[in-house]
Amino acid sequence: MFSYLGGKKFQAKWISGYFPKHDTYVEPFGGAFWVYFVGNINANNNVYNDYNRYLTNVFHCAKNNRSEFIKQLKSYKPQLRNLFEKFHNELVPLTYDLELGDVETASKYMYIETQTFSGLTIEKAKFVDLKGIYKSKYEQFIDKLENPKYTNKIDNITNIENLSYADCIKKYDSKYTFFYCDPPYFNMEDYYTKEFGHDEHLKLSETLKSIKGKFALSYYDFPLLSKWFPKSKYNWQEKAFNRQNSSKKVGTAKGKEILILNYWQIL
Repeated sequence: MFSYLGGKKFQAKWISGYFPKHDTYVEPFGGAFWVYFVGNINANNNVYNDYNRYLTNVFHCAKNNRSEFIKQLKSYKPQLRNLFEKFHNELVPLTYDLELGDVETASKYMYIETQTFSGLTIEKAKFVDLKGIYKSKYEQFIDKLENPKYTNKIDNITNIENLSYADCIKKYDSKYTFFYCDPPYFNMEDYYTKEFGHDEHLKLSETLKSIKGKFALSYYDFPLLSKWFPKSKYNWQEKAFNRQNSSKKVGTAKGKEILILNYWQIL
């Protein structure tokens, strides 16, 4: 839906190609929800969850207060450094105590999120001056909120949650549920919310091993991963992609995307 740290825009179709049929689709680490928007997701229930309440608020406003949200977004002229810095000073440090449906805060948050160096968190955001050469991602985000290709998907989000990943999995787990999990990168947890520390990777693995539903888990490889999810017991799929937030240009850094599944047959 918009550029965000760890987003899976370019990997979404490949990832979703391994998804089985399911009644309920859940992303405990929703982020920008790219796999849902770009991938082939066709479930009766679609659940967005993220522990970052500001992100949850953006999706809440996009679904439930869209006209007001668009109006507020359009009231701010894009690519103004002073306005960017003003909103940054107002929001940072993030307090996470906002009410869902706060259109003004959602608009200011997205003004920063879509006009900073790609991959930086709001706290570390730095303004990018496009000098009128390119259309800003802020304007592109507004366009998406008026584009049926995206609004139909937004309207089909049945639940928007602001839970921990563990509480989200516990709440929605059933034999009819499919979880797509894209946790913070290993050893890069500090770039995300404070909820997911280094030790949470092991806890996540233990949680997923106990669920009734099916899951697909995204990672870049690290030594403990094959210990937690042995290839003899789990279905590993791998593919090289340009690293997140690098471009599609030839010669950009490659990363090997790993998708771990607790099922073998795709029905």
